[in-house]
Amino acid sequence: MQMENPQIEKIVHDSSYLEKVIMEKNEVFDCLVIKPGSISHLVWSDPTYTKKLTQLDLFESVTVNQDNFFEVLATKLNVNAYTDVKNMSVKNEIVGEEPYYLYELLYVDLENEKQHHKNENLNELASLINTNGEKIYSNAILFRNYLPSLSNSMCLSTVTKADLERVLYERVHTKVVLWDEIFREDFVVGDLNEYARVFFDGEHFEKLEIPFLMHNVNIWYQVDSTGGLLGKKICGDIIKSPIERCIWFTMKSDEYRGSLTIDEVSKIIYLSKILTNYQTPSEYTEEKTDGLGRKIVYNKYKVLDDMYNKYVN
Repeated sequence: MQMENPQIEKIVHDSSYLEKVIMEKNEVFDCLVIKPGSISHLVWSDPTYTKKLTQLDLFESVTVNQDNFFEVLATKLNVNAYTDVKNMSVKNEIVGEEPYYLYELLYVDLENEKQHHKNENLNELASLINTNGEKIYSNAILFRNYLPSLSNSMCLSTVTKADLERVLYERVHTKVVLWDEIFREDFVVGDLNEYARVFFDGEHFEKLEIPFLMHNVNIWYQVDSTGGLLGKKICGDIIKSPIERCIWFTMKSDEYRGSLTIDEVSKIIYLSKILTNYQTPSEYTEEKTDGLGRKIVYNKYKVLDDMYNKYVN
């Protein structure tokens, strides 16, 4: 099929992980097309809200490979409908991150094109998924990028509605790590200060925020004033004094909390006893390309795993 606009790759923002679609094995995968429509009839406080979102008739699963990738972008984003838009571009946003996976949302940038700001064009679901606060007035496409640990491999993999449901659920139900004689994980919804008030029995606690490699680390803790040994250096060299209990969590921005796992915390504690500088080494921040000419992506999970692997063996 011949496209009227075969150069759509030139209008995808340069920061996209999909900028240069060279696949290691020309893998076949499914992306999710999200269509305009309303979600306002759903109640956000409903415990099944995210499940109901993914049950709406607003999705289309489309099979993609290296050969048809840009054709799928052009047709499913319906770029030919926006010929009145000067210097049209396809915008991309990272909308979710899990260990070894990044979720990327692509849509036509119509933020300043008021003529397209019509109710029938408003994509309320994609606007909710989006993380930059912009309203989306076109179809949107969700991709899933697989970034395995201890490797420069990068693959696009199938994304499902179940993946999207999980990403949206964990935006609200963020994971924290607790220590109160043992480490455990818990999900927190809403104000962490209220959660901490209950966890610390209404007693005073200290707050520490520190960058650690590509992680933002927050530890709220109570100092053990009894001289007990159980909580001695439980947080490695980040907090050297004995503690009675603590909460570990991470912030994605000044406003939004992310999720943190026991696996990450244990690796951070281990490395804190070895590293003299917790800043991210330049080898992970400098732009590099792999053997296929693609930009190598280092996210916080890959950097932590790579640094841990260097010292644990």
